[in-house]
Amino acid sequence: MNITSGRLWGYEALVRGDGVLAKPGRLFKSAAVWGLLGELDAACFVAALAGGYPPEGYLSVNVTAAGLVDIEAGRYANPRLVIELTEYGCRDIQQLRGVLSAWRGKGARIAIDDVGPDIGQLRAALHLRPDFVKIDRSLVRGCHCHASNRLLLAQALEVCRYLGAEVIAEGIEKPGELKILQNLGVEYGQGYLLGKPQPGWADTCIMAGGG
Repeated sequence: MNITSGRLWGYEALVRGDGVLAKPGRLFKSAAVWGLLGELDAACFVAALAGGYPPEGYLSVNVTAAGLVDIEAGRYANPRLVIELTEYGCRDIQQLRGVLSAWRGKGARIAIDDVGPDIGQLRAALHLRPDFVKIDRSLVRGCHCHASNRLLLAQALEVCRYLGAEVIAEGIEKPGELKILQNLGVEYGQGYLLGKPQPGWADTCIMAGGG
């Protein structure tokens, strides 16, 4: 959501279900053991898009760089789609830039996920030039209490502004964290304070101090 205006900005598709493999971490670890991680990744991406788009705003879908290579941009790209890249630092950057260019050419936008203090993640961001950078919850958590977190946040934001990328803060759970992010000029955010995962499309978001 837009943490400045309080308006709903979009939705992130999550892998959830019933049964032994209901937790996504367990599901993806099992797929990796059987050598099926790429297939599962692509299947989840396609399944998320098969559910259609929300009444308004963007739909953000997670996918690894390896999985994205095997998905046809011309078939699935959409101007309301945000491709949320995970594990983007483990592939040839030039190859990945070519893949992202194809998706951008069809209207999709690109985000890189879980960017923290790791220099490798920031270096990848410099090369990939994403539309959005998602700041990892490890930097957000406790930022209202710890000056070190605020310093790291400010440094990450400086890189994002240099890139011209918009920033999405993850894992906002406390009003104090939200206030710090607003003061630092972060425009977008997600987390339990703003709205919890649920089936279907929610039509409201709750901000501290708002409706």
